[in-house]
Amino acid sequence: MLEAAIEAGAEDCESSEESHVVTCAFEDLNEVSKALEASLGEPESVKAVFRPNVTTALDEEKATSLMKLLDSLDEDDDVQNVHGNYEISEEVMAKLG
Repeated sequence: MLEAAIEAGAEDCESSEESHVVTCAFEDLNEVSKALEASLGEPESVKAVFRPNVTTALDEEKATSLMKLLDSLDEDDDVQNVHGNYEISEEVMAKLG
Protein backbone atom coordinates (compact mmCIF):
# COMPACT_ATOMS: atom_id res chain seq x y z
CA MET A 1 0.00 0.00 0.00
CA LEU A 2 2.82 2.40 0.86
CA GLU A 3 4.41 1.91 -2.54
CA ALA A 4 1.11 2.51 -4.37
CA ALA A 5 0.46 5.64 -2.29
CA ILE A 6 3.91 7.09 -2.95
CA GLU A 7 3.60 6.34 -6.68
CA ALA A 8 0.22 8.14 -6.64
CA GLY A 9 1.89 11.26 -5.20
CA ALA A 10 1.18 10.80 -1.49
CA GLU A 11 3.67 11.85 1.19
CA ASP A 12 3.04 8.94 3.57
CA CYS A 13 0.79 5.97 4.31
CA GLU A 14 0.00 4.46 7.71
CA SER A 15 -1.59 1.00 7.64
CA SER A 16 -3.39 -1.03 10.28
CA GLU A 17 -5.45 -4.20 10.12
CA GLU A 18 -8.63 -2.17 9.61
CA SER A 19 -7.57 0.73 7.39
CA HIS A 20 -4.96 2.79 5.58
CA VAL A 21 -4.42 6.51 6.16
CA VAL A 22 -2.76 8.21 3.22
CA THR A 23 -1.21 11.64 3.77
CA CYS A 24 -0.75 14.15 0.97
CA ALA A 25 -0.81 17.89 0.40
CA PHE A 26 -4.32 19.34 0.27
CA GLU A 27 -3.87 20.41 -3.35
CA ASP A 28 -2.91 16.82 -4.31
CA LEU A 29 -5.90 15.13 -2.61
CA ASN A 30 -8.03 14.67 -5.74
CA GLU A 31 -5.16 13.42 -7.92
CA VAL A 32 -3.86 10.99 -5.27
CA SER A 33 -7.32 9.60 -4.46
CA LYS A 34 -8.13 9.04 -8.15
CA ALA A 35 -4.79 7.30 -8.77
CA LEU A 36 -5.27 5.02 -5.76
CA GLU A 37 -8.87 4.28 -6.75
CA ALA A 38 -7.72 3.27 -10.23
CA SER A 39 -5.10 0.88 -8.86
CA LEU A 40 -6.74 -0.40 -5.65
CA GLY A 41 -10.49 0.19 -5.97
CA GLU A 42 -12.95 2.58 -4.38
CA PRO A 43 -11.91 3.91 -0.95
CA GLU A 44 -14.11 3.78 2.14
CA SER A 45 -13.68 7.56 2.46
CA VAL A 46 -11.62 10.46 1.16
CA LYS A 47 -11.45 13.64 3.21
CA ALA A 48 -9.18 16.50 4.11
CA VAL A 49 -7.99 16.41 7.72
CA PHE A 50 -6.17 19.24 9.50
CA ARG A 51 -2.80 18.21 10.94
CA PRO A 52 -0.72 20.97 12.53
CA ASN A 53 2.93 21.46 11.63
CA VAL A 54 3.71 22.89 15.07
CA THR A 55 2.08 21.88 18.36
CA THR A 56 1.92 23.61 21.73
CA ALA A 57 2.23 21.75 25.03
CA LEU A 58 -0.33 22.84 27.62
CA ASP A 59 0.12 22.86 31.38
CA GLU A 60 -2.69 21.86 33.74
CA GLU A 61 -4.17 25.37 34.01
CA LYS A 62 -4.28 25.97 30.25
CA ALA A 63 -5.51 22.43 29.59
CA THR A 64 -8.38 22.94 32.05
CA SER A 65 -9.37 26.14 30.29
CA LEU A 66 -9.13 24.48 26.88
CA MET A 67 -11.29 21.53 27.97
CA LYS A 68 -14.00 23.94 29.15
CA LEU A 69 -13.88 25.68 25.75
CA LEU A 70 -14.03 22.38 23.87
CA ASP A 71 -17.01 21.25 25.98
CA SER A 72 -18.82 24.49 25.16
CA LEU A 73 -18.08 24.12 21.46
CA ASP A 74 -19.24 20.49 21.54
CA GLU A 75 -22.60 21.58 22.94
CA ASP A 76 -23.11 24.19 20.19
CA ASP A 77 -25.15 22.72 17.32
CA ASP A 78 -23.63 25.21 14.88
CA VAL A 79 -20.08 23.92 15.42
CA GLN A 80 -19.26 21.08 13.04
CA ASN A 81 -15.50 20.60 13.49
CA VAL A 82 -12.84 21.87 15.87
CA HIS A 83 -9.14 21.71 15.04
CA GLY A 84 -6.25 22.45 17.34
CA ASN A 85 -2.49 22.33 17.63
CA TYR A 86 -2.27 21.53 21.34
CA GLU A 87 -0.61 18.67 23.18
CA ILE A 88 -1.71 17.60 26.65
CA SER A 89 0.51 15.13 28.49
CA GLU A 90 -0.95 11.92 29.87
CA GLU A 91 -0.07 13.15 33.36
CA VAL A 92 -2.10 16.33 32.95
CA MET A 93 -5.00 14.41 31.35
CA ALA A 94 -5.02 12.03 34.34
CA LYS A 95 -5.30 15.01 36.70
CA LEU A 96 -8.17 16.47 34.67
CA GLY A 97 -10.00 13.14 34.89
